[in-house]
Amino acid sequence: MSAAAFQLVSEGVRALWGRIVAANPLADCRPLLLSYDVHPTPRGPVLIEVNTNAGGVLTAMQAARNGNECCADWEHGQFEQRLLRLFRHDLLGKDIDSTGVVAIVDDDLSVLILDAAELTFAEGRLRHVDSLIDRVYWRSTDFLLIEPVHAPVLHAVAENAVHLAPSSEAYQAIADKRLFKEWSKQPELAHDEQSGASFCISETVSMNERLAAEWYATRNEWVFKPTSGYGSRGVYVGKSISRHKLEQLPFDQYLAQRYTPHPVIDRDGMKWKYDVRLFADRGEVIGAVARVFQGQVVGMRTPGSGFAPMQMGNACCLIGAIAAASLP
Repeated sequence: MSAAAFQLVSEGVRALWGRIVAANPLADCRPLLLSYDVHPTPRGPVLIEVNTNAGGVLTAMQAARNGNECCADWEHGQFEQRLLRLFRHDLLGKDIDSTGVVAIVDDDLSVLILDAAELTFAEGRLRHVDSLIDRVYWRSTDFLLIEPVHAPVLHAVAENAVHLAPSSEAYQAIADKRLFKEWSKQPELAHDEQSGASFCISETVSMNERLAAEWYATRNEWVFKPTSGYGSRGVYVGKSISRHKLEQLPFDQYLAQRYTPHPVIDRDGMKWKYDVRLFADRGEVIGAVARVFQGQVVGMRTPGSGFAPMQMGNACCLIGAIAAASLP
């Protein structure tokens, strides 16, 4: 990514965060690590998704380390410290001595730290067997705590008896995909006068605004996404969807987002698509990585796919590029 493009996305992320917090101050309620997913294009980068509790950051840090030929250990340490500061702020609180018991919770963990089904709520406290739980690092993709198995956690949150991060309030204010409908009405986040490039939000509308025949006629222009999906589950690229499958989609639970082709690179004679994931502490970019893959949507199962380090213009390292992009 060029230095100018990185400057654009850094300015745009700050601008969008300002809009998010102005619309809903609860966005600042323990969002933990955010990611802003971007497709580079000749006209400028396009924002296609925002996430709370973004995945892949440790692998991305290692990718950056592998691509750093001047100060890899120092840069890795800087990333690590920034990430630890963020978790201390949003999860542990200001007074470490009064943090209490912290639980890392997910569903069906293969390496069991703590499964959500093991939690109970009794006598005003969230519990695991005989232990009282004070803080929860929430790894489940049930962002809004609506699954029956998560009722004890929901009860504890409602009673203000547990400190949950990332919070459901932050998810609703930041990462709910339906927010893109409103955001994309004012699509430009940043503009570079010299190049004419802009950082824009991808146009997004509800599928139930149009009939199936209209969507099918213009399918090549759109990507169809479930409002509550994650990890590309249930996502269909319009040019590849059949009429039958499109008509089967629950339109009231789907969004249509303007199709922005992934850029393509050649590696060892093979064509690979990629996009850019920007990791951020609220509106401040703290890391970036390319997600390299093959297929219609982002996936990491093909041998050779995964996170790749990025060169930001002539910057010697990613930290240097981030610092330069933060200058007024």
